Amino acid sequence: MKAKTFFPSLCLFSLFCLLLSGCGKNMTPVSKTDFCMDTSVTVTLYDTGRLSYSDCEKLLDNCFSLCRSYEDMFSRTKEGSDIWNINHAGGAPVRVSAETAGLLQTALYYCRETDGAVDITIAPLSALWNFSSASLKGTDTHTLPDRQQIQALLPCVDYQKVQITGTTVTLKEPGTALDLGCIAKGYIADRLKDYLKEQGIGSAVINLGGNVLTLGSKPDGSPFRLGIQKPFDLRGTPIAVLSVSDASLVSSGVYERYFEADGILYHHLLNPRTGMPEQNGLLGVTILSDSSTDGDILSTACFLLGPDKGMAYVESLPGVEAVFITEDYVLHPSSGLSGLLQTP
Repeated sequence: MKAKTFFPSLCLFSLFCLLLSGCGKNMTPVSKTDFCMDTSVTVTLYDTGRLSYSDCEKLLDNCFSLCRSYEDMFSRTKEGSDIWNINHAGGAPVRVSAETAGLLQTALYYCRETDGAVDITIAPLSALWNFSSASLKGTDTHTLPDRQQIQALLPCVDYQKVQITGTTVTLKEPGTALDLGCIAKGYIADRLKDYLKEQGIGSAVINLGGNVLTLGSKPDGSPFRLGIQKPFDLRGTPIAVLSVSDASLVSSGVYERYFEADGILYHHLLNPRTGMPEQNGLLGVTILSDSSTDGDILSTACFLLGPDKGMAYVESLPGVEAVFITEDYVLHPSSGLSGLLQTP
């Protein structure tokens, strides 16, 4: 069956004040955008007064070099990456980098905490549905998977089949494969922030395809204003705005990657138990946290847990807040955000 496909807006965008007023002569932001990790990535430096333009360019180039080095570790589809090697080892043990092993341990922690609502062995189903931008970009058709194919792959999806000993990873079941799409961008954003801090940068915004991480505040001390994308609207249309400093804002939603067939919307947030896009009355979940790594996987996990269990989980986590958007476009903030959501 062929169906219309959509790859519309990034799930989150930054309402960047370009600081063209109220700042010193040399405080104009310097920014770079490139396509990496299957998405558009933008890094913007704000406290540039002490740096030459060439210094800023070098820092930004180094940020994108870091992005590509991590893509070489974590990509499911890039031949020779740690994840690719694990998935193609036929169950044999695979030595990986310490960072890959550590990120897998973090991801497995959340798989256990959510009782498999989020599951990094979703790769066989991810590959079958093929919601990657490469498959959707430039085409208006997409193939709906056969239900029998989905059912045949479900036994392969089980995070408990992943064994990690030190930096050696083993998949204990034939057909099981890893996909770090629910956490890798958040981890990379955190590492870019670490790098910029080490270089003395005190004000920056890192946007990895909607995973937005702020370093400090604006040079004038005011917070950054980050918008939560209005589902299915034009990119850059906010449904609400949050003022944040030194924090991460990550969204997952049904409007990010999807297609329609026979009037039904099929999106990329797959339920590991059914192999189907989760239908629970939610359009999206946005997580506010210190760590983008945590925020990334929590946005997916809380969406898949649903509005009630997802919100209860958020409320149990210190330093984590959330906004749930239901199908009626009503915003449901966690207790720590009550009264803090701003109108666009």
